[in-house]
Amino acid sequence: MMLKRVGVSLVNTGDLSMEEIVQYAQEAEELGYEGFWVGEGDGKESFAVLAAVASGTKTLSLGTGDVNYYSRTPTLLAIGAATISRLSNGRFLHYGIGTGGGSWMEAAHGIALDRPVQRASEMIDILRGILTPENDENLSASLVGLPSDAVVRGGANRRFTYPGKIYPIYSFRLREGPVAVPPAIYLSALGPKMIALAAKKADGVISNGLSEASYYRYREIFEREAPLVGRDPNQVQLYTLTMTTADDSAESLAALRICLTYFFGAPHFAPIMEASGYGVAVQQLRETWRTQGILAASNLVTDDMMQQFAVVGSPTQRAQKMRWMLDRNIYPILYPVCREGHVKEDCFTTMRYVAQYMQEALPASTVEKSNV
Repeated sequence: MMLKRVGVSLVNTGDLSMEEIVQYAQEAEELGYEGFWVGEGDGKESFAVLAAVASGTKTLSLGTGDVNYYSRTPTLLAIGAATISRLSNGRFLHYGIGTGGGSWMEAAHGIALDRPVQRASEMIDILRGILTPENDENLSASLVGLPSDAVVRGGANRRFTYPGKIYPIYSFRLREGPVAVPPAIYLSALGPKMIALAAKKADGVISNGLSEASYYRYREIFEREAPLVGRDPNQVQLYTLTMTTADDSAESLAALRICLTYFFGAPHFAPIMEASGYGVAVQQLRETWRTQGILAASNLVTDDMMQQFAVVGSPTQRAQKMRWMLDRNIYPILYPVCREGHVKEDCFTTMRYVAQYMQEALPASTVEKSNV
């Protein structure tokens, strides 16, 4: 059984040792998952994790769910991508970039999150310009509208020049040249402006806790914005971090409620919550969190909220939720929600459980779609 449109991730790479992370990726490969995706926050550095996973696996695609583009320059992000691509023999296929988490980024890095949309736009251009061979149609498509000297040609040693407002790049080249298989570039996006930019310039969008209502909101933006640049809206791929648990025990669901409380309480998730009809409920949750603490706030996370923003219930219900995503060409990235003190156990169990119920409940034609 091949899960060719499903990936795996970890809640936080700081919760497992590097050896355990590699073991997790190796088992995902054995189970038939398409890709291993790494996020970044206060855990391990993303490219170091991907390097270890690349060395320990053979066929698994590699990806980033959200490497922030404030603490690294676009050139450094291109160098990191090229390094992992070559180390993995071209398996670094999914490059998710984003702001990295609003106020948390400002507090943790001491960097003001200014001009996020302009910065994202320039990042996409520069990453493509550095990483993509000049005879690749994706490069010329990504540089439409830029000055004619945006790319200085010269074969494998061609240099890249980019007149950015934030990142003016002059005559840069990768010593080893562009990568043979450039990764697709996705924006980790929740707000309408960033989603609109992705519809015009990126290969796709990475969401978090996708609900049915927010899915249609994304599609509406894709269908409005992509044609403005002569693009087919169906070319814009949609990925989503998919919160799920190893079972429906009281302890697992309590952990999920806490996880969703963090999710609902973050201001940058407001557009998703409003689109899903929970604007008032989230305001109440945030006020309860402020006045009574997170445990009290988590009690306001209803069963309906969990069903909307996570994968829970019986194996059949879970499979139906996954089927709903796959049938709409949504790529789920498993995001195991673990009980405190049981992180390793729950990460591995969740990954196995999903593979089992999908194999038993979903037709082969659904789970064996081709790679992205």
